[in-house]
Amino acid sequence: MGQTLYDLFGVARDCDFATLKKAYYARAKCCHPDLYGNSAAKTEEFKVLVAAFNTLSDPELRRRYDLRLAASEQPVAGRDSLLGSEADDILEELIVGNHAPPETSLATLMADLAKTEVFVTFREGRDHYEHGRMRSAEHCFYYVVGRSPGNILYRIFLARAHAARRRYRLAFREYRVALELGRLREPPLAMERIRQEYERLYRRRHPLFHWIFGLFRPEPSRFCEDASDAMVRQLNRSIATQLRKMERENTRRLE
Repeated sequence: MGQTLYDLFGVARDCDFATLKKAYYARAKCCHPDLYGNSAAKTEEFKVLVAAFNTLSDPELRRRYDLRLAASEQPVAGRDSLLGSEADDILEELIVGNHAPPETSLATLMADLAKTEVFVTFREGRDHYEHGRMRSAEHCFYYVVGRSPGNILYRIFLARAHAARRRYRLAFREYRVALELGRLREPPLAMERIRQEYERLYRRRHPLFHWIFGLFRPEPSRFCEDASDAMVRQLNRSIATQLRKMERENTRRLE
């Protein structure tokens, strides 16, 4: 078997997040392109490093990677979406609240280590959450929500940490804020999985009230997006992206 992502950082496969983070910072400082006159070779090396950290710092991606290592297969990234699609999740986590420039990528976003503090703290919180350290997870999620109050993913995980610690009132509040933020996005995010998560928690916490309220609430109509609707939604996003690019180009010309 060739070099693994763990070998890249020089850490053991069972290393904790703190060890991984320390190794990442040390390696990133040694191969940062800015230190080598934007060398093409160092740029590629740094991109590999960033991609490796992205996989190992995400509990779900790391678990899938470990399974594939055990089966001697090539790692395949992928995870369940919370906001509607994996692309939505990635953009939310990496862009919203991290003050990324308009034309950005994973590598350029993480190039300035000072600007990745929020992102890395969120990943640390997810690691605590995955291993049942809810008090520490809650602390990390409080921090990132305070720095990036408009980030939906940060609020969802803070809600989950609150719920795990039976702080239901706070959990309900964070779920409601997350859903409202999603509704205000253009185009709006469906977030059906999070709505169901919120309703399950509410039913568990207030079973009698939920049953009585359900007697007087009409059954909501279920909307199923067909292929044409999905295509239109994706097209609208592409158009909006192109319009923003054109606007930036026009602004640069005027300058």
